[in-house]
Amino acid sequence: MSSWRSFPNRVMITVGIVAVSILMLYLFVVLSRVLLIVFAGILMAVGLGGGADILRRRTPLARPGALAVVITIVVLVPTLLSGLVGPSLTGQINDLIVQLPEAVARLRERLANLDWTQRLLADPNALRNLMPTPKEVMGGVTSAFSRTLGVVANVFVIVFIGIYGAAAPDSYVSGIVHLTPKRHRERAHEVLNALSHALRWWLVGRLTMMSVVGGLTTLGLWVAGVPTPLALGLLAALLSFVPYVGPILSFIPAVLVALMVSLTKVFYVMLVFGIVQMLESYVITPLVQQRAVSMPPVILITAQIAMGVLAGATGILLAAPLAIVVIVLLQMLYVEDVLGDSVHVLGQ
Repeated sequence: MSSWRSFPNRVMITVGIVAVSILMLYLFVVLSRVLLIVFAGILMAVGLGGGADILRRRTPLARPGALAVVITIVVLVPTLLSGLVGPSLTGQINDLIVQLPEAVARLRERLANLDWTQRLLADPNALRNLMPTPKEVMGGVTSAFSRTLGVVANVFVIVFIGIYGAAAPDSYVSGIVHLTPKRHRERAHEVLNALSHALRWWLVGRLTMMSVVGGLTTLGLWVAGVPTPLALGLLAALLSFVPYVGPILSFIPAVLVALMVSLTKVFYVMLVFGIVQMLESYVITPLVQQRAVSMPPVILITAQIAMGVLAGATGILLAAPLAIVVIVLLQMLYVEDVLGDSVHVLGQ
C-alpha cells in the first residue's frame, strides 16, 4: 500500500490520467456523434437492466424473462396512454405548430405599434427586423423537427445497444475489466458498478421529475384555460429532461400561445410555470434527491455549456449523465486511489 501511494507512483498515475483524458477528449470531438449515440444506448441499457434487476430480486424470473417484462411495460404504457389521449394530443400538437408563427407575428405587430418603441427606433420596421418573421419561426420549427427526426433515425442503434447491453451486462463488463492489469481488476469492477448505480438513480430521478412536471403543467394550463395544454405539458415534460435549460425552453411556447388569447392568459402561464418550478425546487426535488443522484448547479451548467459547444443540442441533452461519469471516475480513481482520501461517491 505504501508503494502504491508513493510520490513517483502518484505522479505517473496523474500523468496517465491526464493523458488518457486528453486522448478521450480528442476522440470525443472527432467522433462525438457516434460516441453520443453509443452512450445513449449504454444509458438505456443501464435503465432497462436496473428494472430487470428489481424484478429478479422480487420474482422467480431469470434475467431474460425479467428484461422481457420490463421492455413490455416500457412499450405498453406509452401505447395505452396514446390510446387514451392520442387523438386529442395529436390535434393539439398540430394546433401548436400553426399557432406559434401566428403568435410571433402578433407580438411583432404589438411591439411595433407601441409609442415607446417608435420613439426608440425612428424606423418602426427596424424593430420588426429584430424579431423573426412567421416564416422564419416556421422554418425554425421545421428545422427543429428535422433535427429531432435525425435523432430518431438513430433510435434503432440506441435500442439495439440498450437491449443487448441489458440482456448480458456481465459479458461487456468482463470485457472492459480484462483490459486492465490483473491487480486492478477488482477495483475496475467496483468503479463500473458505481457508474452503473449512479446513472441508474439519476435516470430514476429525471423520469420522476419529467412525469411530475408534465402532469402539473398540463393540469395548470388546462385549469387556466390556455390553449393546447396537453401539447404544452408534454413539451414541458420532455424538455425537463435537461435541467435548467429545459424549463426555460418550454416556457417560451406557452407564453406565445397565451399571448394569442389575452395578456391575462400570459399572466396565468407565468403563474403556472412559477408554481411548478417552486414545487419542483422546494418540494419534489428534495424528495427525489433522497435517493436519486444530484449535482451542484454550477457543475451541471458548466457541463451543459461545454457539451453544447462540443456537440450541440445532443451534447446538452446528455451533459448531465456524462458529468456524472466524469465525477465518479475522478472521485474513485483520483481522490480515493491517488490522493488516498475518503469521499462520498456520487450516487452511493
